[in-house]
Amino acid sequence: MRTYQTIVVIDSLLKSEEIDAIIEKVMRIINNNGGKAKSVDRWEKKRLAYEIKNRQYGYYVEIIFEAPGDLVKILERDYRLDENILRYLTTVLDKKAIAYLERQQKKETPVEVDIPEVEELNEEEDLEFASLEEGEHL
Repeated sequence: MRTYQTIVVIDSLLKSEEIDAIIEKVMRIINNNGGKAKSVDRWEKKRLAYEIKNRQYGYYVEIIFEAPGDLVKILERDYRLDENILRYLTTVLDKKAIAYLERQQKKETPVEVDIPEVEELNEEEDLEFASLEEGEHL
């Protein structure tokens, strides 16, 4: 199986539930036809470079998945039939692109850092700092 990337531009005038339904439908098509979705990245609403079907904005979604070659034809046929999908692009990812995406995912993963606990000041130290006038040093 090969790794594919598909980017879909959905009509931004749809409600969020309708956009979610379109994304779920695409995921179902991938899973029901022998594919396996690796990641779904919602780029949210963005301004289009030029109007498409009298729309200036589109909701972008990127899906990376593994699938047999015939799944792409099935998926793109569904894209063409859905009037709420303004544009789409499906490409095969080569080894370099897959490695790059894996590195990007590692960068986005939050890293836990041990922060040493700060000692609390006792009352005597608080009084020392409070009694200093401007310009005085310890």
